[in-house]
Amino acid sequence: MQIAHIAALGRRLALHFPDGADSSLESAVRRAWTGAMLPDTVSAADVDVHVPPPGAHAEQALSDLTAAVTRRAIDRRRGEIWMTHAGGVADPDGRVCMLVGPSGAGKTTATRRLSRRFGYVSDETVAVEPGGRVLPYRKPLSLVVDGERWKRQIAPEELGLQALPDSPLQLSAVLVLDRSRHAPATPRAVPLDTLDALIAVAEHSSGLSSMHRPLATIAACLASAPPYRLEYRDDADLTGIITDLLSTSAPRRPGVRHEWPADEARDAELPGPPPGLYRRAPFVDAVSDDTRLAVLRHVGHGEGELTVISGIAPEIWRQCATDSDLRTIGERIASVHGSPPPGEPADELLQVGLDDLVRSGVLLRG
Repeated sequence: MQIAHIAALGRRLALHFPDGADSSLESAVRRAWTGAMLPDTVSAADVDVHVPPPGAHAEQALSDLTAAVTRRAIDRRRGEIWMTHAGGVADPDGRVCMLVGPSGAGKTTATRRLSRRFGYVSDETVAVEPGGRVLPYRKPLSLVVDGERWKRQIAPEELGLQALPDSPLQLSAVLVLDRSRHAPATPRAVPLDTLDALIAVAEHSSGLSSMHRPLATIAACLASAPPYRLEYRDDADLTGIITDLLSTSAPRRPGVRHEWPADEARDAELPGPPPGLYRRAPFVDAVSDDTRLAVLRHVGHGEGELTVISGIAPEIWRQCATDSDLRTIGERIASVHGSPPPGEPADELLQVGLDDLVRSGVLLRG
């Protein structure tokens, strides 16, 4: 059986070709994966991936292979590193800009255009180790071609995308893309505070609840890689603004506070609170700024659900680290936020807040 080796997210993957496959399949795979191909002298692999048989449509096999490699690489690194569905480009000094945003924000198109001037890191997943080191995933680009059923897998070199610099890759800027025809004609980078940026990137990150202190880890990366919201039009040239952001030292943004004691077992399985009492639900990690608190809870398969609360809710949540009743919680709120104005139905308002937190899943009610 023929085998080719590729690099993905800091791991070596062995691509096993099906028995009896002709040389054209191997040539097509090696051509598409040129950007990630390792020398044939590599003898050991971390992950095995079987190349689908070509069948009637070779492009389907290549498309299915790209999906399989991405899935296996992410599964292999789940819980080990921070991985975000994003694009990434690197300047000659190894400084990496991450491009993240919802579907339709233009990250794939922007990454492809920018990679003709900057090193192509990935158009699929940007993986960051604690400390900010970036691990590339130079997969083929999956492009829609009119009249073809499956996306065509094209090597970055065939599209004129640049090789990686010799310098180590380091996350240096994070851009949350905001593409609109109403954006300024000249792209504008608006600084984001740490918690806003964390909320934005967490939505597109893989396996957060499998990581150790995931929110604190991301926040630490954002402290050294300033986050921005990038307002731009579809036809805008982003080269100049990316160059400026990577080469200019930005002021450090206000950070976040970690709400999770380091010696406490995370996501502990405990019986629910007694009747009439409240307790915060098991959670993976939590961070806060001066007005908001973000809580990450485990929802299965290594994924998490991030809930952001504000107003008096953060103090309710903190008080409910231990079983608490309505009176005790009210006293905590009064000590932090002051007593409500005369005539205000304090208990009723507090009860509404508690009900909202229970519905959101961050509090348990006995």
